[in-house]
Amino acid sequence: MPPTDVTPGALLALDLDGTLIGPRGEVPPDLGGELRAWARAGAHLALLTARGRVPPEVRDWPLHTVTRCYGAWAEQAGQPLWSWPLPDATVRAATEAIPLADRQVGKPLLVTADPNGIVRGPHPAFESSWPQARGVLKIVRGDTPARLDALAQEWSALDGTELGDTELGGTELIRERDTRLVLIRRGAGKGAALRELTARLGVPRSRVVAAGDGPADAAMLPHAGTFIRVATHPALSGASVGVAGPHDLPGVLARLRAALWAHDRHGDPRPTGHDLRLP
Repeated sequence: MPPTDVTPGALLALDLDGTLIGPRGEVPPDLGGELRAWARAGAHLALLTARGRVPPEVRDWPLHTVTRCYGAWAEQAGQPLWSWPLPDATVRAATEAIPLADRQVGKPLLVTADPNGIVRGPHPAFESSWPQARGVLKIVRGDTPARLDALAQEWSALDGTELGDTELGGTELIRERDTRLVLIRRGAGKGAALRELTARLGVPRSRVVAAGDGPADAAMLPHAGTFIRVATHPALSGASVGVAGPHDLPGVLARLRAALWAHDRHGDPRPTGHDLRLP
C-alpha cells in the first residue's frame, strides 16, 4: 500500500445524510480515519449539506468548510428571525402545513414549496420534489428564546478575517465555532456551491471528488472529475462509480487516494470509474 498522501490540490466534496451517515444515523467507523488521511496530505474536505448544524458524529473531522446550500429560517415564539430565499407568505404557509406532532422543540424539519405554491414536507419528500422546487426551507427551533437569539446572531454575523474578502457573490462567511468558519450560499444548489468553492480553492475539475445519494447531489456531477454514487438513485446515473451505502465509501476513497498517489508520483494513468468499482 502506498503512503497515505496525495498531491495537495485535491478536493473531496461530500453530501452528509445518506452518503456519510446511514439511514439510522450510523457513521462507518473507519470513515473519519480515511478523511484524515486525505487531510494530512493537504487535500481540502468539504460538506455540502442542507443541515443547519454539523452533527456530533463529524464535528472532529478535518473539514475545510461546510457549505449550506439551501437557506435557513429560525422561529422564536412564532416570529421569524430571518428567512431566505422564500417569501414570507410561503414561510407562513410552510409553518402552518407542518403537523403538530412534528413541531417539537429542537427538531429540524425540511420543507419545499413548488412553483404552484404547494408546500411539501418534511423529509424525505423534499428529495423527490427537488427538481420542481423553488427553494428549500429549513426550520430550526431552539430550546429557549435566548438560544434562538444567540443562533440568529451567530448565523447572521459576517466574519471573513480568516478567509479574507470573499469573491463569491451572495455568500456569507460566519463563525460556527472558534476554530471554524462556515460558507453559506443563499439559495444556491450544490452545483453552484461546488463550482464556486473549487474556483476559490483553485482546484482543477480533474482533482475534484464528489459523493452523494440523491437528486440534489446530481448538480455536482458536471463539476467533479470523479463522482461516487452512494445507493442507486436514477438521477445519479452519470456517476463514475457506485457503492451500496456509506459502509462502502471508506474503501473506495482509499483506493482513489492510492490511485491519485500513483498518478502524481509515478505518472500512472488517472483513476477511472472502472478502476474504482468494488469487486
